[in-house]
Amino acid sequence: MKQHTLSLWLGGVLFGLLTSAAQAEPWTLEHTLTEAQRYSAELSASRNEAQALDAMADSATQLPDPKLKFGIENVPVQGSNDRRLTREGMTMQKVGIMQSYVSSEKRERKAQTFQAQARSVLAKSEAVRAALQRDTAQAWLDLALAQQALNTARTLVRETERQRGVQKASVGAGSATPDSVLALQMILSAMRDKETLAQRDVQLAQSRLLELTGHAITAVRGPLPRYQRLPADEKTLQEGIVRHPEVEAARREAETAKARSAQSAVAAIPDVDVEVYYAHRAEGYDDMAGVMFSVDLPLFQSKRQDKDYAADVSRSMQAVDQLTLLKREHIAQVQTLVAQYQAAQTVWQRQRDEVLPLQRQRLAVLTAQYRSGQSALPALLEARRGVLDTELAVNQAEREMARTWAAVNWLIPQELAQ
Repeated sequence: MKQHTLSLWLGGVLFGLLTSAAQAEPWTLEHTLTEAQRYSAELSASRNEAQALDAMADSATQLPDPKLKFGIENVPVQGSNDRRLTREGMTMQKVGIMQSYVSSEKRERKAQTFQAQARSVLAKSEAVRAALQRDTAQAWLDLALAQQALNTARTLVRETERQRGVQKASVGAGSATPDSVLALQMILSAMRDKETLAQRDVQLAQSRLLELTGHAITAVRGPLPRYQRLPADEKTLQEGIVRHPEVEAARREAETAKARSAQSAVAAIPDVDVEVYYAHRAEGYDDMAGVMFSVDLPLFQSKRQDKDYAADVSRSMQAVDQLTLLKREHIAQVQTLVAQYQAAQTVWQRQRDEVLPLQRQRLAVLTAQYRSGQSALPALLEARRGVLDTELAVNQAEREMARTWAAVNWLIPQELAQ
């Protein structure tokens, strides 16, 4: 018994270690996108709803189930034959089958409506998938770039911390003033604040990925997507709007409204019920059989079916107008995102190619002057903090550019992206 318990305990420990190792392993962008789709409950719900609508479309083409009718008719309730079943010739034990016949055209239109609804649900699920991929890619890029910023901040903080011991020794030797140690500590605290903010950004990105994938993703690996340029030129982006999942979903919704109006257009076709029965009477009386027909009479079609049809036609026109409006909104969205991307790209390039090299040159010059005794420590520390601020500004501009790139990339079909 003890050996069995020990084996179970060791197995649990081993499983926990393997699970922790799997969660700690860096994730590629492709793996993260796949896991986010698998984890999404909304996508799963859409698939199930589409399957249900397809099944309803299949059943809609069938006739209703026949009905079995049985009972006793014409039982006397007064007179000498009160409540007797065999005295009155009109008393019958009756059994029959009734079948409702719905027009094949009505059944077909109803099935087409369900099929249109299923296509609409699938189109909406593709829009959900595109938004999910966009959000996941943005979170993944945020984590990758935030970790770069954190590593940069930690490197510069460590370099400044090493300077503290040297500076204290210089004060003890009389080659530096005591206030230089205080200045160093103040600069170091400000740089640690930057490190803390960078750590916060990493944790926020990790929390977002946990929300989207259900996994604790602590690091990323693999090549970053080419977000340094737009996925396609602006003309291609605008032309691709008509194939965007949200536009396709609106188009499917318009088709569903059209299918409903087509269904209501034939609603006045009457249904027919046919009943075949056999009636057994008391001994001495002949049995009977018969056929009964029931037919709907749409006598007030102009006030009922026609009104419903007009309402469905209006809804169909409304869906078409909403599709047009959505296309215009997406074209404006593309223009806005392109403008935001170009601005972020310009800021990133200027910070990276102009400001950061100047800050590094300034730091190198002040470091050389400090070592030769021609510059004071506060100036050197200020230059080092300037490098850190610029590094973080470059990273922030790059993250903004990457987020906007992801928003543009999943605004068009992926086959149009370069």
